[in-house]
Amino acid sequence: MDSLIEKLSDINLEPEHLLFNPRDNVSLDPKALENIPRFLFRVASPKTKGETTETWVRSADALKKKSSSQEDIFSNLTAQRGSEISRSLNEHLRWWRKTGLDNFMSWTSSLLFALQYILYLHQADWDGSNLDEIKLYVMDTSQFPRGAFLRDLDLIDAFQGYENGSGNGLKSLNLKDFRQLRTTKGFYFGEYLSQGSMRVAGKCQVISADLLFEGGELHLVVRILQPEFGDIHSRRDGEPSWAKEVKRLRESIWPSAKPPPTKFRASKDQIAAVDEIAMLL
Repeated sequence: MDSLIEKLSDINLEPEHLLFNPRDNVSLDPKALENIPRFLFRVASPKTKGETTETWVRSADALKKKSSSQEDIFSNLTAQRGSEISRSLNEHLRWWRKTGLDNFMSWTSSLLFALQYILYLHQADWDGSNLDEIKLYVMDTSQFPRGAFLRDLDLIDAFQGYENGSGNGLKSLNLKDFRQLRTTKGFYFGEYLSQGSMRVAGKCQVISADLLFEGGELHLVVRILQPEFGDIHSRRDGEPSWAKEVKRLRESIWPSAKPPPTKFRASKDQIAAVDEIAMLL
């Protein structure tokens, strides 16, 4: 009986997604909702906040069933609410401790960034999950309606005007500062956000990280894509690096290349790798 109740509770009792629905008065690129890559990646371990499974991706607020988790950030957008959302967005993108809303979930269009994040989680003291506990989710965004995802830079453009400029020290860093870091310092990693709860059953492939880094055909695919990874079970002195390591890897692989464009363009190698991974599942 309990099993039946659990199954019934998962049927149509919550929306399958919470779409971004910007109004005409929002500072947003008109094409922002269309410029979504075909594939997005998400990495999750047992210690990842919120919920990420083969069936649902839920933000921390959605997992706690907060009523605000079912409200689009563009709805009822007053100056006060815009300020709250801009602070929440800034805290989310910077990985700061949340002081209010916590309704975003992150994705990336960069497979290299996702793979390095797997190594980061595996090696970090605060996580340290085994590779077979870390999962790579490959999402086919064409299976979702318009507005399911938005690029971080587009969201920054929409909400940086609502910031009130309060805060001291690191907390004084705002969305404008973060946009500059993304676009001029080489730290753009193709981040996209969803909000609230998203039903992903049948729309994604889930790959265990041990299949990517510890032998087998998938391991060969990863090595072809990125031969520069070091020993996955050891790290340099101190905490492992993530964003800076991706920047270093890019410079090592493409030493004469310009910084990656802020508009996503999938490389042939990346598309081939995704297709290969999907066929091997």
